[in-house]
Amino acid sequence: LIVIQLFCAGVIVIILDELLQKGYGLGSGISLFIATNICENIVWKSFSPTTINSGRGTEFEGAIIALFHLLITRQDKVRALKEAFYRQNLPNITNLLATVLVFGIVIYLQGFRVDLPVKYQ
Repeated sequence: LIVIQLFCAGVIVIILDELLQKGYGLGSGISLFIATNICENIVWKSFSPTTINSGRGTEFEGAIIALFHLLITRQDKVRALKEAFYRQNLPNITNLLATVLVFGIVIYLQGFRVDLPVKYQ
């Protein structure tokens, strides 16, 4: 199963790299690999099922999984939400929402076009 996943991911990256080489995007193939690595880190820190033993017990590394785990296991739901949004040593929901907000702003601003008139005398 892992070999199939790695093979499919490699094929997708190669196809995207060829699209960028043909001129269907901004930047080079190196930028694609950097963006792929960043996206992988964001997804892993959001959905990681790895458990970490902290001083308060076992916690999940992934922010979204930790949110649902805390809501299910804790009696005080408000405190569970507060802990999921403001975890200190692990990825939290606030970091994830800030990342999504920055992505949204950048994508929105890329759609702007500014025409500067140039006069020659």
